[in-house]
Parts: sequence; structure tokens; C-alpha cells
Amino acid sequence: MSGTIPRQKALPQRPMQDLGYVSAPPNGTRGPPELSGRTVLEGYRSNTTNGFEEKPRYNPLNPTRPQSSPLLNVNDPIQVHLLVETALCDSKEYEILSPEEVDDLQKQCQALTQRIEQTRQGLALQSKYRDAAISMAKLYTNPDKKKSMDGQDGKRRSIFGHNRNVSDSVKEADQERMASEKKCEDLALELWNLEKRQMELQSRLLKHTAGILQMTHKGPKVPMVKGGAQQQGIPGSPESMYTYSNARSSMEPLSDDLFFDERSFYRLADHSDEFEIGGREGFMSQSKGSSKEQMQMIANTERKLEDLNRQLREVIVRANPDRETTYSAPPGDGNSADAGASLQSHLDYMEKSIMTINQGNGGQAQSAGAELSKASTTANRNMGNQGNSEQMETVLMGLWDIIQSGEEDHRQRKADRRKTRMAQNLPEDEDDSPDDDSDPNEKFSLQGFSSKVQWLYTQATRLKDQKKVLQRQIKQQRELNNKSDATKDAEMEQKIEELRRTQDLLTRSEADADNVRQQLSDMMERLAEKDQQQLLRDQARSNGDSAVLKQSQEELNSSNQKLQKVEQELESRIQTIRQVEEQLESRNVRIASLEEELETRNQRISALEKELQDMKDGQTIGNAELQGKITSLESKIASLTQELAAAQAAQALFENSSQEKQKVIDAKEQEKEEMNMEIANLRTEVTIARAELDGAYGSRAQRAAEVAANPEIQREIDALTKSNSSLAAELATLLDKGTANPEAEAKMATLKKELEETIEEYEQMTKASIEWEKERESLEGTIDNLRDERDSLETQLSDEKVRWLGMKSPGIDGTLPPGSTSTSVLKDEFKKMMRDARAENAKALRAEQAERRRLEDELRALKKTQGPGRSGLSQSMGT
Repeated sequence: MSGTIPRQKALPQRPMQDLGYVSAPPNGTRGPPELSGRTVLEGYRSNTTNGFEEKPRYNPLNPTRPQSSPLLNVNDPIQVHLLVETALCDSKEYEILSPEEVDDLQKQCQALTQRIEQTRQGLALQSKYRDAAISMAKLYTNPDKKKSMDGQDGKRRSIFGHNRNVSDSVKEADQERMASEKKCEDLALELWNLEKRQMELQSRLLKHTAGILQMTHKGPKVPMVKGGAQQQGIPGSPESMYTYSNARSSMEPLSDDLFFDERSFYRLADHSDEFEIGGREGFMSQSKGSSKEQMQMIANTERKLEDLNRQLREVIVRANPDRETTYSAPPGDGNSADAGASLQSHLDYMEKSIMTINQGNGGQAQSAGAELSKASTTANRNMGNQGNSEQMETVLMGLWDIIQSGEEDHRQRKADRRKTRMAQNLPEDEDDSPDDDSDPNEKFSLQGFSSKVQWLYTQATRLKDQKKVLQRQIKQQRELNNKSDATKDAEMEQKIEELRRTQDLLTRSEADADNVRQQLSDMMERLAEKDQQQLLRDQARSNGDSAVLKQSQEELNSSNQKLQKVEQELESRIQTIRQVEEQLESRNVRIASLEEELETRNQRISALEKELQDMKDGQTIGNAELQGKITSLESKIASLTQELAAAQAAQALFENSSQEKQKVIDAKEQEKEEMNMEIANLRTEVTIARAELDGAYGSRAQRAAEVAANPEIQREIDALTKSNSSLAAELATLLDKGTANPEAEAKMATLKKELEETIEEYEQMTKASIEWEKERESLEGTIDNLRDERDSLETQLSDEKVRWLGMKSPGIDGTLPPGSTSTSVLKDEFKKMMRDARAENAKALRAEQAERRRLEDELRALKKTQGPGRSGLSQSMGT
């Protein structure tokens, strides 16, 4: 090769293009308009969803530089030479800084990087708040929900169970949304300015790095290749590739260990690069297989060329036996560790052998060679077409087997469902009816395959329509069962969003299947065209040579590999469609089960709340009746207490009078005893005096005569006798009054009995009230437990919603994006925030219930203290 080497591939973008900058506008021209916050925020939308995770390049063919372009082949000296030459030429005029300036720029870059990371985190978090505010605003502005709210007198129940006006809620939601959007726009503008400043600093550092490397570059150390012969115009040791004119003063060459890798800075800021769509993980799964296939194809080609060269040498030696010792053997072997290293030498040896044969055989050999070349070309084309036709037919038969096996599985599932419904005595379902149109033993044919594909397309379209109808029915059912709780509305919106994402994934899978069907139709058309050329293929097949056949066999193998790749890709797409359908079905089942469980729990809670309300109403009525009875009993007790007090006062007066009379009686008895003693003394004195009188004055008759003669003594004796009689009568009267008062005793007994009955009835009512209070507390505890269960279910549903919100839809290979870590962190924070809010609400509710119970206890205590207690009555009874 002489002259300038043409560029066969596009050069990588310049660092300024990578960083998103263009040259400054010339003087006198107007620059770009100032960006608004909304525009900048829209530019960061994709970054906020993946947590500002970059998807770097990945090149498995270059393990030392994995972030290089997949199109870069570091083993190609021409490509490396062009890249080095372009880099040196472009960096010739770059500014070179001093070490102090470089350190200052690096410190500024570090500070800006920290601020950018903080701003990105704040923007990602604020974006989550903004999305939540937008969702809440949509909930309040949805027309279907407005209708349902109008039927509830314009009221709806908020998350914390309080009723608020819809217009106030809408205004508040709009204000929160606008405030969140404003914060997001401010953060986006700040982030854009910081990144712009960082790019400017990095641009200066990159220019300095490229300039200093250009100034000191002397080329790497390249070992000399044995022999200076050129191959295909490329020097064996191309010194010109590594020796450049330097406009700046050059220095001594540095060691390879000190070279700076400026290509590590050449990262594209644009994430839409076709080689960065799947990230490193996504590309590895695609590039490893293709690179291995390429290496295998190159190795097979080398082995085939080696065999052909060996056969050509045998032909040359048979034609001229004298050349057996002088003619060289084919170069190397096909089992070299570096695939493709000996490919050029084999081609050179084959060219040399053909020239030798042409020189030996003259014109005949030339004509034979021309015919051979023509025949090889025709055979190559025809064999390739034949191989393609056979391979396409093999692929179609494989697809036919896959379709047949799928139909067999479908029929088996229908039969199992039909048996299950028959075992359960359920009516037969129309969908489980056996298929009469398909034949499980049908042989492969193009017409049958075409009809199968059309039938599959029809079935897919019908299932898609049915899915839309089911989604519409589910939506209508959900609207009919619309809940007044905003959390349940948000849950329904989230499930609909999940179904939409699943539908998008299914749509993409169906589009992939349509592409595969289009490819199959193209293959069928090509098969039809190849059938017309069958006679030409038969004629050209007989003129083939062994070398041409082997070369055709190589192309056939490559075609086989490509068709196998197409078949594997088709199988993977079909498997992906099945997985998506199964995932959608399982998700629908799960959603239905969760909805049924939530509905059951809500019904149970509603029933318990209704029962509690009934019990509260009954308790209120019972309390009112009990209050009335207590009031009447208290009035009765008050009247009885007054009567008892009057009776006790009368009894006290009677007892006092009785005690006074008893004292009088005692005094009278004592006086009587004294009188009796005096009478006895007097009688004794009378007897003594009688005796003395008898002795002194004579007999009785004599004294009677004397008494009769003395009337004063007789009067004194009569007065004493009357006084004794009156005292005895008075004593008897007083004894009768003190021992016999039946009316007072009967009245006292009646009052005591009524008082005891009243106290007993009051005690029974108090016990009943205590039992009702215990039963009410137990029911409130049951309601608290049910509310906790409902809160746990709502927590699980919230976790599920957040998990599906933070999770991106998986790709074809099922890999998750690198930004799932930051999403999980946000999810944990959101869950913690929701748990704290629920805990605070539960704490406030329990405090309110405790306060209510305390007030009820105080009210009962006040009611008890209004009337006299049992102790006072017992004390009054004891007195």
C-alpha cells in the first residue's frame, strides 16, 4: 500500500463533541436563547428515572480498555495509526497549563462534582415528590371520580380518615404540584449550570492533557518483524506509523508505564448511543456470542485455507515431481492461539500456488483457471442459495414443530380444565371446547405453515381485543366499587399503570413476533424464487471443484450459524411472549386476590363498625334508661331518706322521752323502795312500838281505843297508803308505754326494708353498667386489631406499588438497569415515612380513646357522687 491510507471507518467524536459543546459563535452573531427551567427539567427526565446512572461503553475485545468503542479493534495497526495521527494533529494547538493551574482546576472539579452529586440526589428525590403530587392532582381531577364524589355530597375521605371538601383538596393538590414543579425546575437549572461549569473545567484539563501528550509523544516501542518484506503493501515493521513530525519541541521518549490514557475521558454524554442502550451487561450478552462466532469462523477459515494450500501443493508436486523438495510447505497451522494471525499468509501462499500452476500450464491452465473461477463463482452462488433454501426450510420446520407443540400443550390444558369442571359438577365452558379445526398430526407444508401463522396472528389479535375488553370491564367494575379512601384510588391507578406497562411490553413482544413473521414471509418468497432456479443449480453443481466445494461448505456453515441464530432468537422471542403472558396472568390473579381480600376485610370492618354503632346506640339508650331509673331511684331514696330522717328524729325524741320517763320511773322505784324500807322500818318500829305499847299501854283494843281517841295519827296513815297506790299505778302506766309501740316499730321495719331493696337494685344496676363497659372495651380492642390488620394490608399494597413504581420494565434478556439501587433507597425512605405517619396517627387515635375513657370515668364518678353512697346509708342505718 502506497500513499495515504484511506479511512475505512468514521473517527470517534472529539472531546468537545462528547461533552456537548460547540465552538463559540463568532462576534456579531446572536447566541442560543436562554434555557427555561422546564426545558432543562425535561432534559433531565430520563436521568431522574434511572438515578443519574451512566451506561458506559463496553468492548469485550479490548480487556485493557473496556470502555472503548465496540467498533475499535486494537489489534488493527492501521486503525490505531489513524487514531493516533488524528489525535496528534487535533491537539497541536491546545493550551498547555502549569502544574499550579492544573491543581487548581482539579480542586474546582472535585468541589463541583460533590455539589453536582448533592444536587442530583435532591433533584431525584424532588422528582419523586413531584410525581406523587401529580398523581394526587389527577385523582382529584378525574371526571369519573368527580361523579362518584358528587354522589357523596361533594365529600371524600382523605388518607387519615377526615372529610374535606373536594374543591379545597383540588386547590391544595394543585398548589403542592406547582410548588414541587418549581423546586424541580430550580434544581434542574442549578444542576445544568454546575455541569456546564464542570464541563468547561474538564475541557481545559483534557486539552492540557492532549497537548502535553502531543508534545512529548515519540511513539510506542514496536518490535521488528523478521524480514522486511511487505505484505499487500503494508510494511512488516511500519516505522512510519509510529514516527511523526512534531511542531513542538520534543523530549526524550517516556516509558510505556507513564503514558496517560486520554481515551478514558472520551465518554459520550448522549445516552442514546446504539451501543449503550443495554449498558455493559446488556452488550456483553450480545457481543460475547458474536465475537466467539467470529473467532470460530476465522479459525475455521484458516483451517480450510490450510487444507486447500496443502492440496494445491500436492497438485503442483504431482504435476512436477522435481518441485517436491524445492517447493515450500504451507505456512503454520490452523490451531494458532491468535485467530486470524496466519490468514494473510495462507492467502499469499494460495496466490503463489495459483501463479505457479498458471506458469506451468500456460494458456490451457489459464483457460482452465478462468473456467474454474467462473464455475467456482457459480457454484458458490448456487450452493449458497441451495444452503439458504435448505436452512430456511429447516428453520420453518422447526417453527412448525414449535407451533404444533404449543397447540398440543394448549389442547392438554383445555382437557385438564374440562376434567376439573366436570369433577366439580360445573357447566362446560365455551373456551374449554375442543378445537375441531386443527389437526395435531398435520404434515409440514408452506401453505399449512402460512395458514398457521395467519391463525396465530388472528388469535393474537382476538386475545388482544379480549384483553382490552377485560381491562375495560375491570376498570368499570373498579369504578362501580370505587372507594372513598384516597389510598385505594391511588392503588387502583397504580395497578392500571402496571397493566399499561405490561401491555406495552406485550405490544413490543408482539411487534418482535411480527418482525419474525415478516422475516419468515421473506424467506418463503425467497424459497419460491429458488425453486425456479433449481435446474441451474443442478447443472452448476456438477462443475464444482473440491476447493470450491469446501469454500461453499464454509459459507454454508456460516449460513447455518446465522440461521441457527435466527431460530434461537425466534425461540427466545416466543419464550419471552409466553413469559410475559404468564406474568400478566399471574399479576391479574394476584390483583384480583388482593382486591377480594381487601374487599372482605373492608366488609368485615364495616360489619364490625355497624355492630359497634348498634351497640353504642343500645348502650346510649340503656344509659338513658338507666339514668332515668337512677334519677327516679335517687328521688325515691331522697324521699325515703327524708322519711327515715323524720322517723329517726321521732325515734330520737321518743327515746329521749323514754329515757326521761325511765329516769322518772327509776326515781319513783327508788323512792318506792325507800318508802318500802321506810314502811318496813316503820312496821318494825310499829311492831316494836306495838310491843312496847302493848307492854306499856296495853293491848290493841286498848290502843285502837286510844287512836280513835287520837285522829291525827289515822290521817297520816291514810295519806301514806294513797301515795303508795298512786305511785304503783303510775309505774305500771310508764312500763306499758315503754314496752308496747307497734305502729312506730312497723313503720321503722317498712322503711328499713324499702331502703335495703333500693340499695340492692342500685348495686345490680352498677354491676350491669360495669359489665357493659367491659364489653365495650373488648369490642374497641377487636376494632383496633382489625384496623391494625387493615393497616398492615395497606402497607403491603403500598410496598408493592412502590416496588413496581421504582422498577423499570425488564428487557428481553431480563436484566435490571443499574439505577435500581437508588430506587430501592428511595423506596425504603418512602416506606419508612409512611410507617412513621401511620404510627403517629395510631398513637393520636389511642390517646383520643384514652382521653374519652378518662372523661367517661370522671362522668360516672360525678354521677355517683350526686346522691348518698352505700356507706352513708349503712351509717344512717347503723345509728
